[in-house]
Amino acid sequence: MNQFHRIIRWAWSILVVCTLAFAMSGCEGDDGATGPAGADGSDGAPGAPGDPGAPGDPGPPGPGAAIIPLESCAVCHDDDSFASAPAAHALDPIEFVSNIAIAVVPDTDDLEVSFELARDGALMAGYDTIQRGYRTDGDTRTEIVDTLSALTDNDDGSYSFIIPDGNLAAGNNRYLFRVAMGDDRETRVYFYKDFPASPFEGPVAVTAEACTNCHGPEGIGVHGGYFQAEDGGEPCLTCHGTDYLTLGDATHQYHSSIWVGRSGEVEHITYPTYMTNCSVCHADEDALNAVNAMPVSGDGCLSCHGSMDNESWDFSTQAFHLDIDDPSLVDCTQCHDVPLNGGFARATVAEFHNGATTERGGIIWDGIDTSVTEGAKFDWQITGVDDDGVNLAISWQASYEGVPVDPCNDTLGPGAPTFHAAGDGNLSMLRNYAQGDDFILGMSTSAPGQALSVNVTVDNTVCANGIATTTIPVDDVDAERGIVALQGKPRTVSPDGAAVGQRVRAKTPTYEWMVGDGAAPVALRRDIVDNDQCLKCHVGSLYQHGGNRVDNAGMCILCHNSASNEKNVRVSTMGIDPADTYDGREGETYELKTMLHRIHSAGVEGQQPYVIYRGRGIYAFAPEGTVLPNWPGTGSQVAYGSTIDNDGNPGSFVVNHNFHAPTYPRSLNECTACHVEDLPVQPDQTQAMATTIDAGSDVWNDQIDDVLQGATTTACITCHAYPAAKGHAYQNSWDPQEFEEGRQTIIDAAK
Repeated sequence: MNQFHRIIRWAWSILVVCTLAFAMSGCEGDDGATGPAGADGSDGAPGAPGDPGAPGDPGPPGPGAAIIPLESCAVCHDDDSFASAPAAHALDPIEFVSNIAIAVVPDTDDLEVSFELARDGALMAGYDTIQRGYRTDGDTRTEIVDTLSALTDNDDGSYSFIIPDGNLAAGNNRYLFRVAMGDDRETRVYFYKDFPASPFEGPVAVTAEACTNCHGPEGIGVHGGYFQAEDGGEPCLTCHGTDYLTLGDATHQYHSSIWVGRSGEVEHITYPTYMTNCSVCHADEDALNAVNAMPVSGDGCLSCHGSMDNESWDFSTQAFHLDIDDPSLVDCTQCHDVPLNGGFARATVAEFHNGATTERGGIIWDGIDTSVTEGAKFDWQITGVDDDGVNLAISWQASYEGVPVDPCNDTLGPGAPTFHAAGDGNLSMLRNYAQGDDFILGMSTSAPGQALSVNVTVDNTVCANGIATTTIPVDDVDAERGIVALQGKPRTVSPDGAAVGQRVRAKTPTYEWMVGDGAAPVALRRDIVDNDQCLKCHVGSLYQHGGNRVDNAGMCILCHNSASNEKNVRVSTMGIDPADTYDGREGETYELKTMLHRIHSAGVEGQQPYVIYRGRGIYAFAPEGTVLPNWPGTGSQVAYGSTIDNDGNPGSFVVNHNFHAPTYPRSLNECTACHVEDLPVQPDQTQAMATTIDAGSDVWNDQIDDVLQGATTTACITCHAYPAAKGHAYQNSWDPQEFEEGRQTIIDAAK
């Protein structure tokens, strides 16, 4: 059949060539003169062909190649398709060991260990290897793997093995084992069991839930396998509670980035909250009380601080501390032996940390970030918007510990927080408008896609019956839906009773309305991010831009939207040619999905650097050891290639440079670590707006000239941030480009 097709194609080609040759012979020329008449009276032979005639006028241009800006990723990558994205992002099977028992074998001194093993909830046969085995009496750890019998597989998910003469081990002991299928690392799992009882007094100071909050349901993957999440730190005590590095020292050093690995180098960890907030890990009340009461000691303090000359504390007025050769050998209680109010030396961990502040303005007291615990006591809501086409009258109210409070209160006191009226508030109304289902039509003329704000003051806000109404002018915008956020922080009494109070992390409230009448939309914007998941890791540390945007991803999208781009900073503020930027780009988006995907995955080897230029700092995220072109180093530096100084005059712009190599604490393919469950592989292209990767001209509120990249493409290539993935996405959707009507072109094509 293929041979036949080749013959047909060959014959057709010959026919076409001959026909064209015949049709075009003498085209546009005169015929030659007729030759002399023949003897029979017929015409003679044809004369020579005449000269070619002048070419005719060109015809009208044909239609250009049509670009239909639709993504079709779901054709191949939808659930149950041959290249299913949900299947590719599924977590590795999670092993779980249960029904663990240790019993004396009758008429022997042997111990039999029995257990059941499930993978993703289903009992699983096929495990055949005990790879590690340890026993501790609470003081000394002994390796016993070489003394164990072979693992017996009962073919129903239950297993057993023998510890020969195990019953001869005196006292209470804890046993730790690691089992697997041969050498398959993906099947390795640790489990522990005490016999006849635990050699340790009381529960471990770290709760399992606290570890799982960051490390996820797989548990903690260290030592060539993983430890079940629900076991918390208990199995770790087998080694890190005896003659080896203690669990407290190991975890403190690791999370403080002072841990020295086997290579002899310090292992860099980007801990997502604050080490002074002991309650993040020591979440149980009894455990936290015990931590707070710990006496000052060299080992205890240096497990976090590393050394006496570490920048995390200041001994400028007690320089004699720096002369201590080995703080672990010094009895610190010689001085640190009395309560703070009774002497000159703080005696406990709590006394040392009380009053410390975090980078986000939280006050540490008794091991807790009180800005978080106080913020959780607020129910702060925007309750309505009245839009008459001239003004927005925005109503809002709050309760504290379940009791309604006066939003216009101007005198701070117990149970009486202040908001804006005490003269020290930082409240403002931030608003943006929707195209499709995304709030991207910000009215700022100085930065693409950005929302404008109006301060909340006693002049534009009145209160009656516990309800505040803030009135601000409307924006001149062509949009159907809007969203407003009441950014800022209330103040409550400080934990030490200071009259100045503290700003607390009360979740920033938002409200969506229909532009022109203020009615609530039929449906609110689609849910994408699970806000509570973010706060499991970022306790008191979720970024907040100067202290007024707090713990609500639904508020972040007002600025971190798909129309955002910092080209205005590179071009207008610093005057840098794209060839001289650290990433070679004209501008970079900081929309939420791009920013979070790129930052959380930035430490993975092979990822491309993610660089954001802001007037207050340049931030680079990349794998450790990455050398960015012309990067001057961290700290206050001249922005390479800048031609405008900090005052807007010709010169060089000086700005803080920041470099980070994030160490994400769980699997990157675990999408539900951040997202709501059951998100579609490809979002609705009439709702999810394409991403601006070049903001076009310096008319920053003009989105028609933006170079756009598809929403699904962006979501994929911001985690898979390497050239091959980008090429695949572009090949199967469309290259980034401008469209005649901007995003509306895509919306119309998708309808």
